[in-house]
Amino acid sequence: MSGSSPPLVEVRRLAKHFPAGGGLFGRSGLVRAVDGVDLDVRSGEIVGLVGESGSGKTTLGRLVLRLIEPTSGSVHFDGVDVLSLRGGELRRLRRRMQLVFQDASSALNPRMKVRTLVGEPLVIHKISRGSALRAKVAELLSEVGLDESAMERYPHEFSGGQRQRIGIARALAVRPDFVVCDEPVSALDVSVQAQIVNLLVELQRRHGIAYLFIAHDLSVVGHLCDRVAVMYLGRIVEHGSAESVRREPLHPYTRALFAATLPASPDEARRVHAPLPGEIPSPVAVPSGCRFHTRCPFAAERCRVEDPPLREVSPGRLVACHLAEEIAAGRPPSAGAEGAVERSGGGRGGVSRGMPEDDRGTTG
Repeated sequence: MSGSSPPLVEVRRLAKHFPAGGGLFGRSGLVRAVDGVDLDVRSGEIVGLVGESGSGKTTLGRLVLRLIEPTSGSVHFDGVDVLSLRGGELRRLRRRMQLVFQDASSALNPRMKVRTLVGEPLVIHKISRGSALRAKVAELLSEVGLDESAMERYPHEFSGGQRQRIGIARALAVRPDFVVCDEPVSALDVSVQAQIVNLLVELQRRHGIAYLFIAHDLSVVGHLCDRVAVMYLGRIVEHGSAESVRREPLHPYTRALFAATLPASPDEARRVHAPLPGEIPSPVAVPSGCRFHTRCPFAAERCRVEDPPLREVSPGRLVACHLAEEIAAGRPPSAGAEGAVERSGGGRGGVSRGMPEDDRGTTG
């Protein structure tokens, strides 16, 4: 992943394979939730991670924070091997790495008042206590647009957007260098989403925080982030600057994700393609060759047998597709279109306008 400054977060060949249960017919196997991912995040930048539910985004975010242990691969934070840390060393590092949850309602203890919820990280990391703690909590609440009186109330007394503001205040209490924002607006009303996104951007600029911004909506990520990584079935299939990915998506999956959102401009409207047929395959039975070929309108025989590497097709632009150059040149093959529909089961389900809002499953 390109860039002049060294990465704050450096992920290499990261994988997480969960054991699959026996099921009705006694089958077993591995759920390849994350399957060999490389990703960098530099200080002060926002990197978007997008894909359908089941693509592995949420699992990747939790692996980076070491909330779950990887099967293989490495995570380095500011040059430190995160996976080698134990006890106090890991706790000290976690002060610099925080998480904003998708659903603040489930992330906030309903039996705690807001002053305790927001102040708890400050106590755990021995930053503030007593009257200084109360003043710090009031300052944090003010930063996210809440009045000091909110301290003596419980989470259920607030709206969804206000609860998310509390969650953001809690995550930023220890002034982290890096925050994973896991679908932070998808559980909110549309009228509130823009307010929360604007708040996150304002806080990021004010404090120089780096974000890994997980979402399913490219129209949000494409305008918010510096770079975008597109994930499909445990792998990153396209990566580049947000502007280049938005202007010219090269992977057929990225093109379909754009088709699933309303275009932001006439230029984007002219580029929209038909939504994908079929559903994302099970991570227990990953297709051979290119794992996207069962839904790809351009798939050829090579795609069914040869797994394409994530390769640089232009400076800073990485794509895992055998046909990336043809797509970039505006002449993608079309012979495979009917076969893709047939392989996917007749176009049942699939990506449609209005991406799914819930990505809280095991491989989300």
